[in-house]
Amino acid sequence: MLIRERLEECDFSNSERAIVDFILDKKQDIKDMTTKEIAQGAFASPSTLVRIARKMDFGGWNELKEAFLKEEEYLQSHFQEIDANLPFQKGDSIMAIAGKIAALRKEAIDDTRSLLTHDELQKAMLYMRKASFVGVYAVSNNLILAREFQHNMTRIGKKVELCQLQGEIVYTAYMAESTSCALIISYSGETPVLVRGADILKKHKIPVILITNIGESSLSRMADCVLRICTRERQYSKIATFTTDSSIAYLLDVLYSCMFALDYEKNLQMKINAGRVIERGRESTVEIIRE
Repeated sequence: MLIRERLEECDFSNSERAIVDFILDKKQDIKDMTTKEIAQGAFASPSTLVRIARKMDFGGWNELKEAFLKEEEYLQSHFQEIDANLPFQKGDSIMAIAGKIAALRKEAIDDTRSLLTHDELQKAMLYMRKASFVGVYAVSNNLILAREFQHNMTRIGKKVELCQLQGEIVYTAYMAESTSCALIISYSGETPVLVRGADILKKHKIPVILITNIGESSLSRMADCVLRICTRERQYSKIATFTTDSSIAYLLDVLYSCMFALDYEKNLQMKINAGRVIERGRESTVEIIRE
């Protein structure tokens, strides 16, 4: 859940709610405002801001303010010209639709790249590198996206196992080897079966890498490493999961590429040698792709 959503839904007193409403109204304008100025703007006392932060499980007002501003900065960046939920409209020509989907995909990747941090990516790589295999836990179309990741990883000798049946996720987590690591993909971070699976993985001390939205969730609280995806789509009111799919696919490609780079020359030569054997007999009339 986003901080702005938690602020809207949390149970506050009247004086606290006055400050929260002021913050939600001003948004990034509170950046250069002091605690006193914010309190005066809502006709409340400065100590009220501390109580709000504690109710939101932050260490203090400055910590909450920093997190809120960071979230607002993200939400105000990218996607100014295109709607992630309704990227094209009734009556658009087929070429207009083609152009808008292209722009949407590009925007989703740029958005995801802005959320990616060196430390979290490095942690994910360390867990994957040390693991005997990577167990991937996902449902619906996220599982389809993960199959390409499994395919690529297998081609460089890294074992990746997918739990193909949603009803078997909890059992698979329970049976996971202690030397493995888990990669969970969940846009909401609240998919019940994935939450149950993550709980078991944590109890068995298996590292959990999570790909999810920018907010706090049940899964993000349990994960050892979190990679954030483009968080623009509503749950239901959308044409398709265009930006989510692009975002997840990008992060999976990054993880694979970083694993590839750990032994670049060996992996590249292995791919070339395997290709020469596997692709033998296939010809192309297109000069640019012919070898």
